[in-house]
Amino acid sequence: MYRYKIIIALLLLVASLVSCRKYVEDVPIQGQRVLVYTDDYRRLMDYRDKQQYLFGQGPLLSSDDVALTAQEIQDYMKPNNIQTAIYTWSKPVYTDKQEDLDWNNMYANMYTYNVVINGVMDSKGGGMELKQTLLAEALLQRAFVYFNLVNLYGKQYDAATAETDPGVPLLLKAALFVDLKRASVKQVYEQVLKDIRDALPILPLKQDINTRPNKVAAYALLSKVYLNMRDFTNAAAFADSTLNISGTLYDYNLAVSGGNVAFPQQIENKQVLLRYIPRQIFNAPQLSQSILDLLGTKDLRYVLFVKPGTSFYPGFTGLGYWSPDRFSGPGLTDRPAIGLTVNDTWLIKAECLARAGKKDEVVQMLNTLRKFRFRPEDYTDLTAATPAEALQLVVDERRREFFGTGLRWYDQRRLNKDPQFAKTVTRSFNGVAYTLQPNGNGYVFPLANILISLNPEMEQNPQ
Repeated sequence: MYRYKIIIALLLLVASLVSCRKYVEDVPIQGQRVLVYTDDYRRLMDYRDKQQYLFGQGPLLSSDDVALTAQEIQDYMKPNNIQTAIYTWSKPVYTDKQEDLDWNNMYANMYTYNVVINGVMDSKGGGMELKQTLLAEALLQRAFVYFNLVNLYGKQYDAATAETDPGVPLLLKAALFVDLKRASVKQVYEQVLKDIRDALPILPLKQDINTRPNKVAAYALLSKVYLNMRDFTNAAAFADSTLNISGTLYDYNLAVSGGNVAFPQQIENKQVLLRYIPRQIFNAPQLSQSILDLLGTKDLRYVLFVKPGTSFYPGFTGLGYWSPDRFSGPGLTDRPAIGLTVNDTWLIKAECLARAGKKDEVVQMLNTLRKFRFRPEDYTDLTAATPAEALQLVVDERRREFFGTGLRWYDQRRLNKDPQFAKTVTRSFNGVAYTLQPNGNGYVFPLANILISLNPEMEQNPQ
């Protein structure tokens, strides 16, 4: 049977490292190259050219952050069947010969992490501490990528159905020809939790750079995973473990002081615990009226990240999301932070408090964050009369904090499990109306047809 090949171009790494030392010394059957020295695995894990990317345009275009109503944008999108299908929650997204580059990239990353997990402990030199650190880094990175894969291509975790809901293939060995039968959502989550817990004891408490996982990132990921499983007790506990070590929130007043906008690079931002960015961003992300109403004009997130449609290509009537890479300067590509962050963990903790009925503590946490998102003269404290009001405040704040990044899509999926937040979303494109029902099939991205044709054992998501 033909198998779809999920590969990473190690030869590119060879070219980049050849000046240091011979990169490989053994060539086994099938011409595969084998890493030999521990330092080679360190360089492999630090080669972030592809590993830094998660999803592309899908989560943003599908979310209610955007409403691409401007005719200029719709005319621009019409020739692109992928963008149009994603925006309208239509299936199939891909023609028979088109590949899903998000899927390909994340599984290529998985191959890299499996190479390290399967081989680093037997590598030469480097010392036991470095070997264990690299093993732990790869385990945590694999867990984070699988968490994203299952939340893009599988149904939202539901304890009642997770054992039978199709997830994604679990590839735990560095092999090119494998059985790609989909594991269940429950099995994928179990593997994610196992990888994190295996990594946690041997991860360093902190690392020199936020592209390398550490214990704090592991705690943050555990908190995020348990939130999606609706285990709010564990989610809160691991949020505490994160924030007790790294709880620095970035003050947006610093970015707008002195009249010049200077948003920090993620690699220098203490709010970023593990750096990941979108693989691709949409050129003209017109914002929906609902997010604009929620922001208001005095919020510094509006000041920084909302610009007139004439600032984009194609230019359009309305307002669009101005991503951080537009502040980065020539040659820099620091797109929105979609990895693990303090502000995400902060709001996870606040949500768990709200669900536990602790409304006063929720309001205190929200106001602490919001004071960093407004000029002092424009700020007013939030209040909540009931835990339900406090929970609504948290959900609203999450939307403000992460609008334009695609992360809202993850929240839409999981919040459908709450009658308070489940809603029907409608939009029009080219004169045709489209509807996204709560917990509907539109919340699960389809697999590319080429995957199914090359791998008959793979089950397609419902259309």
